[in-house]
Amino acid sequence: MPKGIRKLHICVGDYTLTHFGGIPLIHAFCKNLKLKWLLQAYVKFSQRSSPYHPIDLILTIIYAIIVGIYRLSKTRILQGNSSFQRIIGLSNFPYASSLRRCLKRVDSKTIHGINKVHDHLRLKIFRLKPHTSLLFDLDSSVLTIYGKFIEEAKKGYNPHKKGKRSYHPLLCFESHTKDFWHGVLRPGDAYTAFGSVEFWKECLAKLPPYLYRIRLRADSGFFDHKFIEPLDEEGVGYAIVAKITPAIKRQLESLRYHNFRKDWGVAEFRYQPWKWKNPHRFVVIRRPLPEKDSEQLTLFTLTRYAYQVFVSNLPMKSQNIWHFYKGRAGIELIIKELKEDYALAKIPTNNFQANQAYFYLLLFAYNIVNWFKKTCLPPKFQNATLQTIRTEFLVLPARLIKSGSRNVLKIPARYISQQILEQIMHKIEKIKKL
Repeated sequence: MPKGIRKLHICVGDYTLTHFGGIPLIHAFCKNLKLKWLLQAYVKFSQRSSPYHPIDLILTIIYAIIVGIYRLSKTRILQGNSSFQRIIGLSNFPYASSLRRCLKRVDSKTIHGINKVHDHLRLKIFRLKPHTSLLFDLDSSVLTIYGKFIEEAKKGYNPHKKGKRSYHPLLCFESHTKDFWHGVLRPGDAYTAFGSVEFWKECLAKLPPYLYRIRLRADSGFFDHKFIEPLDEEGVGYAIVAKITPAIKRQLESLRYHNFRKDWGVAEFRYQPWKWKNPHRFVVIRRPLPEKDSEQLTLFTLTRYAYQVFVSNLPMKSQNIWHFYKGRAGIELIIKELKEDYALAKIPTNNFQANQAYFYLLLFAYNIVNWFKKTCLPPKFQNATLQTIRTEFLVLPARLIKSGSRNVLKIPARYISQQILEQIMHKIEKIKKL
């Protein structure tokens, strides 16, 4: 059992004391997932003289991210919150310097251990409602880095802050569950496709058993024969935006287009790009340009039309390839949420490996919240953003009191009903039986 509160009762009352009255829900959820026990089993730190166990520091960082502490330096607001400390089992809250030192002690084996626990729990949650097919969305994102002497923060493609240094991570999410699947933090000058082949192999290594179909969607940054041709060999279905090379451009005007969406046209052709082993199927979407068309990064314009080209091996009608790819917009919303609600770009140290560790802990926190929403919250909140979850359930005024031998957290009735609270706690308790 963790130190601090062994058993917590939550009820509705009229008292206020802490602004994190809902954190026991996340803490109980993590406890029933055996998160701390798994981290102790798989994550190894070299022991040093410190009042805090390294695993407690890791959990502290995860909780701080979830409640909205965007920088380690801001965790000091939790140091005076004795109720928060008691709930998560700490005698006192660590200083930001202790959290940074913890991250800087991380090595590749520690990161591997954290990711191993993450993968284990993802599979555990997956078994609650297993799928026989998976759909992966791959993307890269630019994280602009401010501050001097940040390791591997380099100048590269940065559309919003041109000339600024950045990191350029690769990210993979499963579309049905919205789970983070795999990611890697890279220097800012890394091209999108750099390391994508190895990245995809690492994604495949995490697959659950008994799948009959795997599909993926990706933008033009992944239009590379070294990435695409192995997908054909593995039997993975894909729709990937093609780069409009001069050879592909010459094909566009000579094609016969069929209307499928008002005045949008669709056509397809087979073509073997240079260095590719075999011809591939290319699907072209053509739409007329309005009088004043805004610039489209993935569209090529020719005469009165804008074109988008996909390479795909999916057994679908041409127009359905576009409908299939259109669903990839979901990953852009997830990445936006990661940047805004989880502060993905708020890099905590000047050390690249420490920042890698924080990157993985942040994405672990994202999945914990995603699993919590899917398994424990009412249906209307299962697609809510973290900001909404914080407002409705986590960042609530409450008072922690001692009533006889019980610890009682009293939450004002106007914030959450006793019935909903009991339903959530009941579902959290069921997680223990997994």
